[in-house]
Amino acid sequence: MSEQEIREGMLLAVWDEPPLDFDPDALMRRVEQKKSRRRALVAVGVATAMIAVASLALPGLLPRDRDGQLASEAQTNTSAPPSESAEKKAQRIGDKLAERLGLTMPTLTDVYGGLYPGRLHYGTSTTSAPPSKELESEFTGYLYLTDSIGPTSLRVEGGRLEFTSKSFCSGAISCRELPQRDGSTVIEAEFSDGGPDLTRSEVVRKFQSGYAARIVSYNLNPATGSGLRQTVPVRVEVLTTLVTDPAVDWE
Repeated sequence: MSEQEIREGMLLAVWDEPPLDFDPDALMRRVEQKKSRRRALVAVGVATAMIAVASLALPGLLPRDRDGQLASEAQTNTSAPPSESAEKKAQRIGDKLAERLGLTMPTLTDVYGGLYPGRLHYGTSTTSAPPSKELESEFTGYLYLTDSIGPTSLRVEGGRLEFTSKSFCSGAISCRELPQRDGSTVIEAEFSDGGPDLTRSEVVRKFQSGYAARIVSYNLNPATGSGLRQTVPVRVEVLTTLVTDPAVDWE
């Protein structure tokens, strides 16, 4: 038997024996480490897959608006419309009043509104004194017009006013209340100041909120204090049409 054959025989005899420095505890620790690493990798993979599925399914679960946008996006992008400025409100009401007056009295020309924010200061000379208690005006101004006699105007105010029917009608030759369907009340009054002709026609609409709208027609032009005429250019029936026009959003 040669030396090579003896060496191969000895290797075959011990091939399944562990090495002399074999540590079974170290082997078990390596096995446990590999198992823990494998479980961690599996858990990460499962979590990643769940996140991917949820991200794909979530848009289909959210309600959509009429334009096909997500409701959540619509809520984020939606903002309340800006409130109307006092100048814009006064201009809008003046334009609507002028439009209604022109339709109600088609013989008038050059009808337009000139309203602005703030209180009206009584600086014009009139044959009839202004009411003793003024409006805490949100806006005030004039509704300009030209009739067969010439140019004149109506005085317009909107704001808060504390008054009673008795005080409003004091000195009037005719006065009446007209309840409205929305709960507001319209009071019509006409004055002659002791003369044979009307010197002032006035209508006020009082809302339940305390807001009031007032339109006055004088026997002169209140915007200039001149242009005295025999009687008022516009009577209470037309003034009531203006102050109750549903197209005019007073409040």
